[in-house]
Amino acid sequence: MKMGHMRKVLVITIVALAAVSCSTREKESNVSEEEQWRLGWRMVFSSMDENHELAESQFDSLLIANPSPGNHFLITGFATLRELKKEEKLEKILSELDVSRLSEICNHSLFTEKLKDIAPCRNVELFQTKYPDLQLELVKMYVNDQAVRDNLMNDLIEKYHLNLDEVIQDAPFTVDATNRNRLKEIFQEYGFPTKEMVGKDAMNGIFLMIQHSDRDKEWQKSQLGNIETAVKRGDMDGQSYAYLYDRIKINGGESQLYGTQFSDVDPENNTATLAETEDLDRLDERRMQIGMMPIEMYKEFMLRNLRD
Repeated sequence: MKMGHMRKVLVITIVALAAVSCSTREKESNVSEEEQWRLGWRMVFSSMDENHELAESQFDSLLIANPSPGNHFLITGFATLRELKKEEKLEKILSELDVSRLSEICNHSLFTEKLKDIAPCRNVELFQTKYPDLQLELVKMYVNDQAVRDNLMNDLIEKYHLNLDEVIQDAPFTVDATNRNRLKEIFQEYGFPTKEMVGKDAMNGIFLMIQHSDRDKEWQKSQLGNIETAVKRGDMDGQSYAYLYDRIKINGGESQLYGTQFSDVDPENNTATLAETEDLDRLDERRMQIGMMPIEMYKEFMLRNLRD
């Protein structure tokens, strides 16, 4: 599965589901945690389809069920409101967020370029990385990783003012080897980076470059603990751990746990067959816990992108 195809999701910089206990949610609403999760991802799909009116309705329903949904659902809902030019409604919801969540939301690329246009974000400081030169280098490596997989990340190219000739157009295995070797040097010099050091975009890139290091499986496997730690710190998304965990298991001839890898994908016949997966009956439960979309939605999303 090419991670580049994930570009069409508005939540490519997805954060894991907010840590709200089931008991708290049950007090807030009679809508179950699973129903909220599925509703949130239906909203994401509606937004992807540019059915903004439906997405807004689903966002409203989600907020009624849970006034504090995951940031990735909030960001998608806010993007929908911006598309519909409902700035007053957007600002009202933003104004009700606590300082920590407001800072994270306002620093998202959806708002960063026009921060002063959104009243609750005007006094929020833009996030500054500790190592901007390293951040830029990692972002370039990330763009290269995706460019050779037919995903020219124009949003990052524009955000970081990159020149197109800085994007390497070459065979994936060549770029993967170059990136992997450079990552080893960076980890040796700096340790495993953090969001504070290099920012969220670069951290996303680090994950994907490790994910694409199948030609050095031992090193790839050795990074799983670092990814897990980064997820626990909030520096990476929960799904990053899931993707790498499954990749390592499948590469080792074992069963995956989160259903991220497929043994056969046929977009013409609209079929996708999971690679060997543990405990299929509880697969969606595990995906929900780690912040991923329901497996049937994921299959649909993947097949749709492959057909485009």
